[in-house]
Amino acid sequence: MIGENKLLTTLAGLVKRTKGDGVSVCAHAKTRRVSRFAYEAIHQDLRQESMGVTVKVIHNRRIGIAGAETLEAASLNRCARAAATIARHAPQQRDLPALPQRFRTRDRADYAPATARLPATECVAALKALLRICQGAGAALAGSLVTGEDEFAVVNCAGVACYAASTVASAKLVTMYRRLSGYASGTHHDIAQLDLEALLKRSLAQSLSQVEPVTLPLGTYEVILEPEAVAELVSWLGYTAFGAKAVEERSSCLAGRLGDQLMDRRITIYDDGNDPEMLRMPFDFEGTPKQRVTLIDSGRAAGIVYDTLYGMRFGRPSTGHGMPPGETEGPLPLHLGMAPGAATMEELLRACPRGVLIPRFHYVNGLLNPREAVMTGLTREGAWLIEEGRLTRPVTTMRFTQSMLEAFSHVAGVGKTRGLIADPSQELGCAVVPALHLKKFAFTGRSEP
Repeated sequence: MIGENKLLTTLAGLVKRTKGDGVSVCAHAKTRRVSRFAYEAIHQDLRQESMGVTVKVIHNRRIGIAGAETLEAASLNRCARAAATIARHAPQQRDLPALPQRFRTRDRADYAPATARLPATECVAALKALLRICQGAGAALAGSLVTGEDEFAVVNCAGVACYAASTVASAKLVTMYRRLSGYASGTHHDIAQLDLEALLKRSLAQSLSQVEPVTLPLGTYEVILEPEAVAELVSWLGYTAFGAKAVEERSSCLAGRLGDQLMDRRITIYDDGNDPEMLRMPFDFEGTPKQRVTLIDSGRAAGIVYDTLYGMRFGRPSTGHGMPPGETEGPLPLHLGMAPGAATMEELLRACPRGVLIPRFHYVNGLLNPREAVMTGLTREGAWLIEEGRLTRPVTTMRFTQSMLEAFSHVAGVGKTRGLIADPSQELGCAVVPALHLKKFAFTGRSEP
């Protein structure tokens, strides 16, 4: 861990040394310990450390951006000089927002020392215990356990000095028994709150069956989506629909429809980087505090997220959703939530006369027709046929092609328990969502057993 004082002092010194009409520096230090296992053995254990520093220099309404991968002074100075040189030769910007003004914060609310300092021996012991349980059940186990810490900092010449430190622990478990497989995942900032044995039981419950899987005819079915499947769809909406750039370019399904009823009234979606149920990040990469933004309010298109540039273009203040300098996707929601309902999973199942239970999706593509939120993807482990409110047979892999505007307009039930879904080994962001019972979901292809 670098530490608050060293990181902020280093960035503040760089800002002070760099000449320009405006200077902003952001940094993200990341550490990940990744253990991967399969077929009764831990086959990979690695520790990854990375540092990303991005310098943004404004000169005569021109912007220069350069990056470094170390806090070593000479490298940072070279980075700042490169950004200044680029700024002198870049085209002038007509709509150039001012840098965020004075904002200072220090946040360690989601930093769990036990997660950051997890001994390798404890990690190995926990995984061996899982492997033994699977051996006793006659099943095979594969997956990963990831632990790590993140430090974010932003400093600029207008008085911004922000720092946040957090930890994360995440597990993915795949169990295999004969022709079936099961899956469960869990994420928390505190490894002590991550119940690996409970996750294993969930995965085994999907795979330990003597019943042969059924291949269903293609068509439209009722579905019950568990939180991981819901999170995949909502995250794609976050990328394609809820950012101001997508709305400006009219590729978003919300463009020209703000205020319209687009989904069932039981659907409320928001973004909140300060929600304690999330992997929190209290400010964005521009140094603006994150605001809670309601995106879908009881089915109605209610709002989008802004950074300083798109806030200026829309005549709105930034909502704290700026991405790192140089990113081209515009502001994006990284802490998506869906309001819970009142139904237990058992009640959702009992209310479904015939449908498919889907724990998660695989290879989802949300870019088919983002204007209508059309996505495609595959079912994977743990999909089961529901008949008369009961799980009866596993279902072979099927491909869906479906508009989420249509699917989320035909809601039969919303679960009252939500899950935190994230993949800290791959990307920033998370989602906290419940299970959903949807009345119409179109399957257009399948994978034969």
